[in-house]
Amino acid sequence: MRQYNKQQVMKDAHRLYGSEFHRKGRSWSECLRAAWGWEHDAVRAREEKAAKLDAMIAASWIAHKEGVDQRRDEKAWERGLTSDEISKAMGYGTGRYCGD
Repeated sequence: MRQYNKQQVMKDAHRLYGSEFHRKGRSWSECLRAAWGWEHDAVRAREEKAAKLDAMIAASWIAHKEGVDQRRDEKAWERGLTSDEISKAMGYGTGRYCGD
């Protein structure tokens, strides 16, 4: 649900109605309608900005995870070990205690 800043709408409408230069013979309702139009545009811009930011964050996480996986695989292959051999060398999967 969109959230509108009603206080800003009323400020803009009063500012527009009070200024003879910007008012140009408009009535109060026309000034209020213009202020609501500005607020709709501002909300739309904020939503688009938030969506772009979320997409950028998701893409960066995907790239980060791929890089971590790639580095982990490179380290294992540099030594010539498979992932099963590495886990057994670390004590996992052998049925032995591998704590402390």
